[in-house]
Amino acid sequence: MTGTRDFVGYGQNPPEFTWPNGARLAVNFVVNYEEGAERNALDGDTTRETLVEAKYDVPDGERELFAESTFEYGSRVGIWRLLQALDDHGVVPTVFASALALERNAPVTEAIVQRGCDVVGHGYRWIPHTGMTVDQERRNIEDCVAALERLTGRPVKGWFTRPPNTVHTRALLARAGLVYDAGSVSDDLPYWDEVDGRPFLIVPYSLDVNDTKFYKGQFFTADDFARYAIDCFDVLLAESARHPRMMSIGLHPRIIGRPARLAGLLRVLDRISARDDVWITGRDAIAAFWQDRFPPAESGT
Repeated sequence: MTGTRDFVGYGQNPPEFTWPNGARLAVNFVVNYEEGAERNALDGDTTRETLVEAKYDVPDGERELFAESTFEYGSRVGIWRLLQALDDHGVVPTVFASALALERNAPVTEAIVQRGCDVVGHGYRWIPHTGMTVDQERRNIEDCVAALERLTGRPVKGWFTRPPNTVHTRALLARAGLVYDAGSVSDDLPYWDEVDGRPFLIVPYSLDVNDTKFYKGQFFTADDFARYAIDCFDVLLAESARHPRMMSIGLHPRIIGRPARLAGLLRVLDRISARDDVWITGRDAIAAFWQDRFPPAESGT
């Protein structure tokens, strides 16, 4: 198996700069909209969705209606509660969007467009790329981008594969004309990777400051989420006095959109939105800033 890994990165010498308006810390809230694009017997899937609220045994090939209902809660109720909470704090999120999910909920698509959210490709279906042929993965990327651009009327610049991605993903993204990949948790700043001999921008994401930990048994109460996210914010804010940082917060309507969990997000929003020295922004804006401020030849990575 060929390939290389970078264990050094910026090390002790991250780039010196300030984000727009003199901010030292950039914060990106991400709403993952996947409801209706998950694995389901109605869509011909032979395997059931694994990342669910609770697992119940049903015979192979049959529908698991309780699992389906958790996704339906996200699209019927959770997304609106989540968007309202963000609206109330003046936050316009990035949306990691599975195209089929938006195709199946026109009001949600309209709400995303009206708010001016940047939309990152999250697969036509919400399924991992492992096991796909290169051509299947290419079609999934191209079909997703085409559908999202048709639905929103805006170009798609970024991508996040439902993990795990493959060794071919970034080359396929570059060939499809995408600007950056969020499929990494390897840094607290963007960086350039070499793809097919050319630089390709990586804008890292977060799986730890992420509400999926409720489903994985790592968070239980709203306070678990709030304390973890606020601790991360406070540490990065303190570090940013020496070196600028970036923070991602991953959210899912069917998860954090439940009332008792949303209480934790509200505390996080209260803490972060009260600061006037933090750049709360979309992922496309972070990518555009990095491209302009640190072109590949000057990035040092």
